[in-house]
Amino acid sequence: MKNITHLFFDLDHTLWDTDNNAKESLQEIHQEIKIQEDFNVSFDLFHSTYQKHNDILWKKYAKHEVTKEEVRINRFKFSLEELNIHSDYINEFFASHFVSRTPLKKNLIEGAIELMDAVKSRYTLSIITNGFKEVQYIKMEESGLRKYFEHIFISEEVGHNKPSPDIFKFAMQKSGASIADNCLMIGDSLEADIHGAINAGMKAIYLSPESKVDSSPEKYITVNSLNQIKNILQ
Repeated sequence: MKNITHLFFDLDHTLWDTDNNAKESLQEIHQEIKIQEDFNVSFDLFHSTYQKHNDILWKKYAKHEVTKEEVRINRFKFSLEELNIHSDYINEFFASHFVSRTPLKKNLIEGAIELMDAVKSRYTLSIITNGFKEVQYIKMEESGLRKYFEHIFISEEVGHNKPSPDIFKFAMQKSGASIADNCLMIGDSLEADIHGAINAGMKAIYLSPESKVDSSPEKYITVNSLNQIKNILQ
């Protein structure tokens, strides 16, 4: 891609392996609090139920329909209630321990470090994320990503959530990008990352392991892996 000077990355699911890191923490907590033994709820059932409610709440958070605290608490509350587990103690145990231990996990999406090493000297690198500010910095430090990025833009600090064009425009201005056409956003969410970036005038690459690479409209490129992005930017 020509004329690109600034690369903007989503963090969760794009560089930081959110699914595997979260799964490790949830499995630890599930065992510690004896959900299988006391309620006959397997980890697989709990995990799939949690994923459903977590995804719904994060989409609502992006649209300002729920607060950060509602996401933190209700993703577990709703999951436990669906599984007929009614305990404020268990809910709070999951909520607090999940937030404290998951950011310390180090799993990255395959090819993340290789891509960072390939582009770090050629572009200004920034993160644009909707994640909670108290954990996003920890994730980046613990996983070894922090050193690659000059700027980190967190929706909670900026005051706008992706897909609002305002957070992308703010990031472009603060990172010193001269024009939007010089900027490329890379993310795994078609709505939050890709449509938001395009509406702000950026170019975009959609990271979607399940999509066909040749199925993209002209406004953005779809790739199945971070390694493909490295090849596109060569």
